[in-house]
Amino acid sequence: MGSIRGVLAATASGALLALGIAATPAVAATGCGPDARLPRPQDHRFYVQCTAGITTVLPCPAGQVFAAVPQICDAPERVRPSATTVATATPAHLNGLLFGVKGLGTTVRIADAPAGLDGVPVTFTTVGGRLLCTAVTDQFGEAHCDTPARLSIPLDEILRGYRANYLGISGIYNASSATAPVSLF
Repeated sequence: MGSIRGVLAATASGALLALGIAATPAVAATGCGPDARLPRPQDHRFYVQCTAGITTVLPCPAGQVFAAVPQICDAPERVRPSATTVATATPAHLNGLLFGVKGLGTTVRIADAPAGLDGVPVTFTTVGGRLLCTAVTDQFGEAHCDTPARLSIPLDEILRGYRANYLGISGIYNASSATAPVSLF
């Protein structure tokens, strides 16, 4: 039970850090002992470093993920299988063909974690596959964009909805996508 509390406390500290709040001292019951490293469940590319009662979220080197045993960053294929991701999309609206589609949006997260993936690219297309726009997720795993004005895509194709596509990171995160409707403004 103590180790679960430790992971939760470390995760909470990581969330505070992501919001720009300094690391907080660990409580004795958290399980975050001296010089320990804990996994960060919401993003395997990071880990929680415990040093002298202070928890800090640190990144693994590019292309690596954290291995809880032996508490190091390593190549994803040696640590765990790729994590499943989930994308959700929100309804958008057409502001006339001259003004484009507004409010395209998605959230991308790891399937077993509530927090979203930060800094990953998302492509928004029509359901038929025509590019609408691209965006990068923010600290909450959300990405939003509007299409350029004067779309040359047929109205009936636009009104069939759109798809938000996350291509994944080979060996770390699996791809995911979601669709949502586009309505007239």
